[in-house]
Amino acid sequence: MKKILSFILGSIFALNLSISVANSAANEVRVAYFLDWPSPNLEDMMKKNYSKALGVPVKWTSFNTGVEMTEAMLAGDIDISYSQGLVPFINAVKSNAPIKLIDIAMEYGMGGTTCVTSNASGITKANASELEGKKVAVPLGTMADYVFAKSMEIVGVDPSKINVIDMVPEDGTAALISGNVSMACIFGGGSVQAAVEVGSRLISEEEAEAAGILGIDITSVTNKFMNENPGMVRTFVEVTHEANARYNSGKSDLNSMTKASGMEMSKMKNTLDGFKFLTPEETKQSMENGNLSGFLDGMGTPKGNVDTSFLPL
Repeated sequence: MKKILSFILGSIFALNLSISVANSAANEVRVAYFLDWPSPNLEDMMKKNYSKALGVPVKWTSFNTGVEMTEAMLAGDIDISYSQGLVPFINAVKSNAPIKLIDIAMEYGMGGTTCVTSNASGITKANASELEGKKVAVPLGTMADYVFAKSMEIVGVDPSKINVIDMVPEDGTAALISGNVSMACIFGGGSVQAAVEVGSRLISEEEAEAAGILGIDITSVTNKFMNENPGMVRTFVEVTHEANARYNSGKSDLNSMTKASGMEMSKMKNTLDGFKFLTPEETKQSMENGNLSGFLDGMGTPKGNVDTSFLPL
């Protein structure tokens, strides 16, 4: 009788636990991403592989900057931000934003994020001091803002003497083309390539690499969604790394990626050439004692905002 009672009580407990887990699972996952910024998992977005793996619809919403992604997460409109710039994340957690860094989307040099001076301005690295007093477009609080500051260090120009105008990359490129600004610090494959058609990079990719300027985009999640749906978070990261592995082995569907990124094939390939998509092992190393951890420490980021437990290791 005791065995039967124990079995019944155990079954009830297991049933209640399964009901609790089911009730805590979200019925939709809302993901932020960038257009004009290609990545292997865009194929999975197009083919609805995330929805299939998660078992619920996944709503993808494009944003102009990582700052906008953070604002949407804090407003309760976004659960996961994919390829959020590291600088916007750092600024958010410095203000005690309830979000966690759970993965690295990609690493990149100044091919993806760079400062471009217009040919009409006649300004190059050699006479960069002429930027003082000029208008420069910078999406403040983003990786491009970080690159702007580092670039000014390299060329020896005081940023406070420049008329910085806060513009999203697309608008910054348009202002450069029209002659409304002398330089635009931008990101995004299409924006960068359109800018260099009328100008030139202030700092070359090689010079930036030598100076230790590295771009890192990450995947972040709200604490609420992570705590209530840890299984979904893990699955999202797993699908993402499967996409990275597929791309690194030359098996991605580039046509799907092109359509999802909103870019021409040649421009997309050119942008992808500047990106590095890490393995789970490389990601963990970077997050714990590599490029990412060094970046976080260098920016004075509060501890406890990085979680490697969702990586498929």
